[in-house]
Amino acid sequence: MKIARNAHLLSISLIALTALLCLPAAAQTPARVTTVVTAIYHGSGAMPPIAQDDVVVRQNGNVRPLKAWQPLSGSQDGLDVAVLIDDSLKSDVALQWKAVRHFITGLPPQARVAIAYGQYGSATFAQTFTTDRALAEKALRLPFGRINEAASIYMCVTDLVRHWPADGRRRVILLVSDGIDVFYGFRESEPGLNTNLQQAINEAQKRGVIVYTIFASGASAFSDNLYLLNNGQSCLARLALETGGASFQQGLQTPLDFAPYLNRIAEELSHQYLLTFEPKLGPKADFARLQLAVEKKGVELRAPARIYLPAAR
Repeated sequence: MKIARNAHLLSISLIALTALLCLPAAAQTPARVTTVVTAIYHGSGAMPPIAQDDVVVRQNGNVRPLKAWQPLSGSQDGLDVAVLIDDSLKSDVALQWKAVRHFITGLPPQARVAIAYGQYGSATFAQTFTTDRALAEKALRLPFGRINEAASIYMCVTDLVRHWPADGRRRVILLVSDGIDVFYGFRESEPGLNTNLQQAINEAQKRGVIVYTIFASGASAFSDNLYLLNNGQSCLARLALETGGASFQQGLQTPLDFAPYLNRIAEELSHQYLLTFEPKLGPKADFARLQLAVEKKGVELRAPARIYLPAAR
């Protein structure tokens, strides 16, 4: 009798376990991820409205369900902008600080601004994130013009990204640098071989940081080397492109005026959206290619080239 009773209880337990394992997938909450998207209008006049139904999201080439499309303006405008200046630049770049101050003043009132200088692989804050425009503008100074071969400006980007406040605001870096990185050697300064650059891209994509870059002349002995200058500009362009930003340059010298570039950046920041979609998750956390399309004539959507996805539960 005891054996029969135990067998009966075991049978009930197996039935309960089977029922639990057979619960429909709908009972689990599907994963959702978000990313900031910039809308750019190549037509004339005002930017046309973009609705959720106008946007198509692809993950690794496959269409995924788009769950939300929210304009980032007004009460939803939470924005952090970190101005990161390469401390190895020539001091005459400071002639452009007037334009940078104008850019800072023109940001939305609730936006926070930080000023940092990149030196020896670290981003040193001269002013942490603040809504006080006067404090941020006061932190702008002459670069030291230090020969900084022992470190990399992309290490500084990684350091800045890793120490960003984790409070869910939009994250934007304005990087002013010559982009040259010979930490591992001249050949490794190329954009496809630069491991420091790749690490900076990975960290920015993981944490949703958009990077805008402006090329300016460095003070190092090899700042006139065409090979390294081209590599530096190409690295800056890749960093911006793969994080959803844009890169600006004027030949191989510091631009005569930053204002046109900063005006364009300000315009782009005013036309951003928070996109939420349902990804297909794999067994391990990993990057996935992200592609967007929009059914609006003259409109381009810019987003990070990849998005970091958690592992399936």
